[in-house]
Amino acid sequence: MPNEKVKISADAPVQKEQKQIQKKRPSRLFTHYYGSIILLLISVLIAAGFLIIKPKIDAYKNIHSQILSTQNNIDAERQYYDGLSRSVAAANTIDSEVLDKVDRALPREISIPEMLVQVEQASKSNGVSVSSISFEQTTTKKNENGLQPVGMTMAVKAGSYQQLKSFLNSLETSLRIMDLQLLSVAQFDEKGVSFTLQMQTYYYPTASNL
Repeated sequence: MPNEKVKISADAPVQKEQKQIQKKRPSRLFTHYYGSIILLLISVLIAAGFLIIKPKIDAYKNIHSQILSTQNNIDAERQYYDGLSRSVAAANTIDSEVLDKVDRALPREISIPEMLVQVEQASKSNGVSVSSISFEQTTTKKNENGLQPVGMTMAVKAGSYQQLKSFLNSLETSLRIMDLQLLSVAQFDEKGVSFTLQMQTYYYPTASNL
């Protein structure tokens, strides 16, 4: 009997240890879905990181794009002002007489009195008479700093066609730009031929002249 009691007391710790080992074993459900759970956790972390990081990346790209656009605008303006400075420097080297001729050829205003003087000088030097002359601005819409045409109609009497041709040549080669648009014969008599001339001249107004 004493030996049997000792044997029972020796097996008791082993059984207790086996029970503890059985308790520590993970469940079959956990081991079966362990990989799926890990993948799910990784996916959640990636999605959370994407939601947090992507807006920052988009904001960075937007700021970078704005910086590039601003830099391009600055470069374009710098090139414009550099070109403008070169143009001003080149204009300052032009002789004042040349500038005066350009201004007379393409004035900033219609300058009707000056045109009348040119027509009178051309008629006297070529032996023709101008009985009437009228002016009409052929465009009603004025473009800022744009070339503006002015129509001019004249009744001219010449002793010969050669006189009329010389008169027209004088007008077209004068400082003021004048283009012949229409020439029609109005009347024949013993003193010569009467013509109706339609011509066009131009002026180049600035914004302050509009």
